[in-house]
Amino acid sequence: MKKVLQPLAWYLVLTTVLALASGVALSFATDVALAASGDHQHGANAHLPLPPPGQKWATDQPLREGMAHIRTAVEQALPTTQTPIGVTQASELALTIEAEVASMISHCALPEQADATLHGLFGELLQGSEALQANGDPEQAMLRVVTTLNRYPHLFDDPAWQTLAMPTQH
Repeated sequence: MKKVLQPLAWYLVLTTVLALASGVALSFATDVALAASGDHQHGANAHLPLPPPGQKWATDQPLREGMAHIRTAVEQALPTTQTPIGVTQASELALTIEAEVASMISHCALPEQADATLHGLFGELLQGSEALQANGDPEQAMLRVVTTLNRYPHLFDDPAWQTLAMPTQH
């Protein structure tokens, strides 16, 4: 009887450990997916709280650096009448946007209302990123990303920020 119960007990222990590990892994994967999708406490289409009239939300170094990295990548990828954005370049830009947004989310330490506004912008950037990876019109996706980036300095105090020119349409 002992020869039957001992392997059965080990089987139950191992399956329990496997189930717990799977649950932890699923929980981690869900958290990462939510961070990458911009749904960290705030939806992309949620109402963006505005700063008090005549003021902007304060920024911190991780936010300014992350947004600057996205801005630089977008600026380098902007299409012109001579060189439209290619599929590979659009995909690389989308990955850069997603990585920078995930990094900014992990370092987010803004007050609640500023955080809500920021995560709304993150949602819009990630929607633009998704559009860049789709087989649609990458120039329209770029327009969406540039429009969002140009909203950022109206909401957040980033003295080094420079507005981007809108992509040229063919």
